[in-house]
Amino acid sequence: MAGLLAVRVLTDHFDRVTLVERDRFPAGAAFRPGVAQSRHLHVLWTRGLELMEDLFPGLEQTLLGAGAEDIGVPSDLLWLTSAGWRKRFEVTRLLTFSRPLLDWAVHSRLAGDAALSLDVLEDNEVTGLLTRGPDVAGVALRSGETIAADLVVDTTGRGSRAPAWLAALGYPAPPETLVDPLLGYASRYYAVPDGFDPGWKALYLQADPPATRRTGGLFPQEGGRWICSLSGAGRDYGPTEENAFLDFAKGLRDPVLYEAIRDAEPLSPITGFRRTANHRRHYERLPAWPRGFVVMGDATCAFNPIYGQGMSVAALSAMALDRCLREDRDDAERRFQRRAARSAAGAWLVATGEDLRYRETEAAPTRLTTRVINAYVDRVVAAANVDRHVCASLLDVLALTSAPASLFSPAVLARVAASGLRRPTER
Repeated sequence: MAGLLAVRVLTDHFDRVTLVERDRFPAGAAFRPGVAQSRHLHVLWTRGLELMEDLFPGLEQTLLGAGAEDIGVPSDLLWLTSAGWRKRFEVTRLLTFSRPLLDWAVHSRLAGDAALSLDVLEDNEVTGLLTRGPDVAGVALRSGETIAADLVVDTTGRGSRAPAWLAALGYPAPPETLVDPLLGYASRYYAVPDGFDPGWKALYLQADPPATRRTGGLFPQEGGRWICSLSGAGRDYGPTEENAFLDFAKGLRDPVLYEAIRDAEPLSPITGFRRTANHRRHYERLPAWPRGFVVMGDATCAFNPIYGQGMSVAALSAMALDRCLREDRDDAERRFQRRAARSAAGAWLVATGEDLRYRETEAAPTRLTTRVINAYVDRVVAAANVDRHVCASLLDVLALTSAPASLFSPAVLARVAASGLRRPTER
């Protein structure tokens, strides 16, 4: 998705853009190998949806017309947080859909717009950078071809070879940060039973670390179906075996998800996914950077996908690239890496702050400041369960509309303190 969004931005700044894709794009909304997490739960938070709509006007209506579900949060979402059940306020919304539907909606816009000077090279990949003096001047392809370019954008994901390419040009390796909660998904589609109307559209049962490590989500998607994703941290992976999948669901903190799927009709096999570590390459810290090359998306900062923020961060990074290209071209690449790092900072704090709660998480030792912040966030989560205003502030942070520091504003601090006198809610 970072690559498709980058393409859309680049078409506003260059006479011709070439997209090099390892896969072949399917004709419709179908799974493809290059999107490894596509068979699992996907949501698009408010900020990401707004930015994608700016890049592709009418995208939201395309998705809704194809069956994507509009979920009020938490009004339509039965949500068991680490502090208990959340009241069903009317606060914000998100879209839920299959990942192939979103990919098709975006790619078809790019491919179908005759005004965009776009070449697509499928079933190919970049194997190295071409240079002209100290600058990057294009790419070499697996097919043996080369492409000259004024700007090369690496959006090849977690497996990016940019560190090796930069090393070949004489640049030092970027510092890296890894926070791995050892979390694994298992997901399956179910048909929504006829007449099923429990008073909620979607269901989310969070873990309560370090006491519990299991999370379950049940969300509607196009085609009258649910996507059920079960995950567990600390190597308590969601299982891909038939009976174990249901047993895992039964072992969540509440039986409501198990009760919903136990007699529902399965529509797919169970699929696993375990590449979920938070991994950040700090390109913004390098003392020098080559002209003609940038790195974005998961290739620079990848998140545990359980928090649903990766696509929104990709959209923020695409808009940062647009701003850099509209400004003075001198040093635009280095400015972009710094802005991309800032675009990901809020989501990184949210994802890693939560994942550091698990005892088994592989990371540098947790700092005292992180433990203090997490203790306060626990209070915020509890307050958000019963106070609509605190809930709105917390969801703004999760949706990347506001920075995490907004939770420390005087207004939020006062409501969090006052909410301690209110009783938690029940399902």
